[in-house]
Amino acid sequence: MRHSHVTTAAVAAVFFASGAWTPHQGWFAAVLSAAQLVPLLWSRRAPVVVLVVVTVATAGHLLLDHPRNAMYVPVLIALYGTPRRWLAASSALVVGAAVFPAKGPLDGTVLAVTICAVAWLLGAERRRALADRAERAARRLHDTLAQTTAVMLVQAETLRAVGDLTEADRARLDTLLAAGRGALTLVRRTLDDLRDDAERAPDLTEVLARLRTAGLVLDRDPVLPALPRPVRELAERFVAETAVNALRHNGPGVRLRLDVEAGDRVTITARNALKAAPRVHTGYGLAGLAEQAAAAGGALTHGARDGDWVVSVELPAAATRSRTGSHAA
Repeated sequence: MRHSHVTTAAVAAVFFASGAWTPHQGWFAAVLSAAQLVPLLWSRRAPVVVLVVVTVATAGHLLLDHPRNAMYVPVLIALYGTPRRWLAASSALVVGAAVFPAKGPLDGTVLAVTICAVAWLLGAERRRALADRAERAARRLHDTLAQTTAVMLVQAETLRAVGDLTEADRARLDTLLAAGRGALTLVRRTLDDLRDDAERAPDLTEVLARLRTAGLVLDRDPVLPALPRPVRELAERFVAETAVNALRHNGPGVRLRLDVEAGDRVTITARNALKAAPRVHTGYGLAGLAEQAAAAGGALTHGARDGDWVVSVELPAAATRSRTGSHAA
């Protein structure tokens, strides 16, 4: 809220210093000016309502008196904060139409609409950058905390199954396992709310070594071809995620086979024998990988096949651009 107070105070200072409102305009202009400025205090909490109110008040003020360009500064702040494209376009057109009678098409309408469009685009770019940072933070959390927790759970389950434990020890282990599973579930649920610029892919060799210690059986480490950095990071995440899932769902001793086919496109297939009913739903890991693969121009598939659980990803051998225009990663 403090940020909104500072922004509103700065806009009000520019507004009044430029003469957008003066006492000779009367009480009605004062009400319109207040309607332009006061709602900005809630621009983060209710950006759509704020934009509507500020736009209507701005249009009325522009039509009431000889307009000054500073009169539509409040609507620029409201446009910066709204995610609705159609509403932003409507607001820009309303402001452009209101300024037309006094300033004409170029100095009035075109200038106002252009400035409004720039304000909204700057806000949209900021929201996109924040969303990208949050998504990278979520993937990094999954690649570290979720994988480590899964290994701990597998070790604890193995100890409970084969260890010479008293009933009290088994009860303690059950408590530990319940807490671990709850923590893992909580991590996955909060990933959607955590979406550091300094993203680093997991060290695949280290991840596989840790999983082998926990009981994963790998005939050999996958040999990935030379790939652009974003595609290689995605391929390494796929290998790490499928290895963790195989161990978590099947327990120590599970044998995972990883095959890599390289060409114009790279296909990585992970296969392990099913020890339980096929999994119908995928968690955050595979779902997130599927989204990233699609954004990179590839595809991810999974399912039961001939008594095995098979997960396969196909990726381009060269980096492509995602739908947002940034390199897919």
